[in-house]
Amino acid sequence: MRARAGVRALTPDPAMLERRLERERLARREVEEIAERTTRALYDKQQELVLFEAVVLASNESTTVEHALRGAVEAVCGHTRWPLGHAHLRDPSSGDLVSGLIWHMEQPALFADFRRVTEEMSFPAGHGLPGRVLATGGAAWIADVELDQDFARKNLGVRAAFAFPIHAGGELTAVLEFFAAGATAPDAALLEVMAQIGRQLGRVVERIHAQEQIAHQATHDSLTGLANRLLFSDRLEQLLAHAERRGSIAALLFLDLDRFKDINDTLGHNAGDQLLRDVAERLRAALRASDTIARFGVGAEFTLARFGGDEFVVLCDELASEADAVRVAERFQRALLVPFVLEGDEHVVTASIGIVVAGTEHREAASLLRDADTAMYRAKERGPGRWEVFDEKIRSRALARVAIERALRHAPDAGELRLHYQPVVALDDGTLQAVEALVRWEHPERGLLHPRDFVPISEESALILQLGAWTLRGACEQAGRWRARFGDRAPLPVSVNVSARQLAQAELPAIVGQMLAETRLSASDLALEITETSLIEDASVAAESLRELKSLGVTILLDDFGTGFSSLSHLQRFPIDALKIDRSFVKGLRAGSDECAIVRAIVAMAGAL
Repeated sequence: MRARAGVRALTPDPAMLERRLERERLARREVEEIAERTTRALYDKQQELVLFEAVVLASNESTTVEHALRGAVEAVCGHTRWPLGHAHLRDPSSGDLVSGLIWHMEQPALFADFRRVTEEMSFPAGHGLPGRVLATGGAAWIADVELDQDFARKNLGVRAAFAFPIHAGGELTAVLEFFAAGATAPDAALLEVMAQIGRQLGRVVERIHAQEQIAHQATHDSLTGLANRLLFSDRLEQLLAHAERRGSIAALLFLDLDRFKDINDTLGHNAGDQLLRDVAERLRAALRASDTIARFGVGAEFTLARFGGDEFVVLCDELASEADAVRVAERFQRALLVPFVLEGDEHVVTASIGIVVAGTEHREAASLLRDADTAMYRAKERGPGRWEVFDEKIRSRALARVAIERALRHAPDAGELRLHYQPVVALDDGTLQAVEALVRWEHPERGLLHPRDFVPISEESALILQLGAWTLRGACEQAGRWRARFGDRAPLPVSVNVSARQLAQAELPAIVGQMLAETRLSASDLALEITETSLIEDASVAAESLRELKSLGVTILLDDFGTGFSSLSHLQRFPIDALKIDRSFVKGLRAGSDECAIVRAIVAMAGAL
């Protein structure tokens, strides 16, 4: 074909076409590389999110710090494909990092020596990989541990390592470290992810610590740090269940400090609290003494708790015999022999201990507590610093006391109480000067009971208030009848015993005043007898009550003088009108005897006052 006139034929330049194709290939390759990098970055980011989500889920479901850290170690090892991971915990006493015994190992045999060496070491700040994190508070990476002069665990199968911290409450509490078998260059992106995981674990640790603190406060005594009644009751139920299945011997000790109230009242509540803390520490030390295993066996277990006030209880499990329980009680009493220093002075404190042993037979927790408490009171009756093992005799005595208390509660309304009057005569002419009202109980089954058979029981409960009020009213009514019948020749005043519980009532003067008004008895016809023990139960309340009673015109007698404290400060502080010398001095009275000298001295002192 011929070309048109004036039109020139174009011939393609091969070199130019080749350059154009090359540019297109380069552009396409660059686009593909960008796409690949973007895809890889997105994948890596997705994997990091998967890792972070796995750690979050696992840690949020954890109820202990150890469980949360173990889940994190396993998740990080699974993501990085590094075969070895480990968690260090901060030692609260030294501040160093020690092995938390939390590991992930793909080949346990390969890393057995590394694990052994690690668990034997501790890392202070600045030493080793964990110490480096502890010192800086940030993550650290070692590309090749064989080239790191500060890495002490060389030649044990690892080459690369990185670690990051976990902070909780502003304190570094743990360090997680991971190891690879070959040298590995630092990965800044990975370390950033680890930092995020560390922050998340820190929040989890704070939550777990807060939950543990709440649980601890709910189950432990805030003053002494011992287990409280709630935790003790739970442990007791578990102990009884285990003892029944295994056939082992378990024992319960109930300990009550003797005359703790005296220290609390005289030195104040701060000193009382300090004493309770010191006693708790002595009891705790007695149970963890170095010879405990030798004396009671490897399997013996003890749970010490504060039951309330000045009462402590101890559960003893896996004992060989009842004698072991007695040895525990004796160890406690020896621990208390060393004086306690309170407010700069030394004070000797003793304890009464009740012991009850539960063998293979089934026993309920409530019955064990009741029996131990009963044995403790029996020990206290025998004197301070004693122990008593619960037995059937104590049980029978306790049941009898319960029966007496139950019947006594209804005795006033049932008309079973009687008032007998003991005359007070002048020794020189034998004239009747006054009378003392003495309560008796006409028991429907046991006949006439002496006060010693029921008054002590009533004093252990609020019944003494009911009994005291009945006695006071009956004596006032009888005194009023005598005054109306005999006039000035009436054998008055009538004296009525007032218990420590009654004297501790701030409203006692008002009660007495009301009874005087209702019975139309003159206050001068009534005398109230108190004991020195009742004066020190609550001295401030007692002093105020006695002053008010004196203002009414009532006579105040101090009974059983010469026993107990017999403190002259009581005679000076309290408005006492007369002293009643204890019968132990009077019954053996004869010329030239020691009792005679004592009585003469008391009479002379009373006359001078």
